[in-house]
Amino acid sequence: MNIPYLVIEVTRKCNIRCDHCLRGDAQKSNMNLLYIDSLLNQVEEIGTVVFSGGEPSMAVGVIEYFLTEVKRRGIGLGSFYIATNGIEVSEDFIMVCLKLYSYSYEKSYCKIDVSNDMFHQAEGGYNTELLDGLAFIGRKYEKEGYDFDNRTRLINEGRGSNYNTKNKAEGGQITTVEEFRDTQIYLNCKGNIISGCDWSYKSQDKPENILCQVDSFQQFYDLLEVEE
Repeated sequence: MNIPYLVIEVTRKCNIRCDHCLRGDAQKSNMNLLYIDSLLNQVEEIGTVVFSGGEPSMAVGVIEYFLTEVKRRGIGLGSFYIATNGIEVSEDFIMVCLKLYSYSYEKSYCKIDVSNDMFHQAEGGYNTELLDGLAFIGRKYEKEGYDFDNRTRLINEGRGSNYNTKNKAEGGQITTVEEFRDTQIYLNCKGNIISGCDWSYKSQDKPENILCQVDSFQQFYDLLEVEE
């Protein structure tokens, strides 16, 4: 199976508590490595992998394990993306990002964004000294003329109802291979495969939002319709 766009929820832990967070309250859980094994046993190629959370920099070991197993299995990886609040960035986090960059074959698409918007700034400073040494570091939302009062990037999920302009998260069921290729495939900390990544933890548990368990991912894919 080839996955054009894969999102892995490496942790539900977070070191801050933003009022606008679409996930909801943080939880004390990291991705079970067995779920990563199960996923990679069914995959031959990944276009882009996004490491999501929670705060991804708090689960360096999970990211490191993913990369080790991708390399061991000879799975192709185009690029990666991580958004971090940048508050606690370790040398281990920097090193795994460099190793991901080295392994990726579409390096121009690799990126780390620091979410230095008005909400995260209110929580404290950033540890960007190490991050600034990476050629693929960015600043999410740091754009001249950006209107923070027009919060179109935020989604009405989790705790975010007072800050948002969207009404619901995107996602749902997938019935064709073409839809699969055009969708963010999300593996969460409970081992569920979900369509799209903009879901609160509570919404992720709704049966109608779950495509399948990771162990049956290949079977789910094999049953998808192929449009003529």
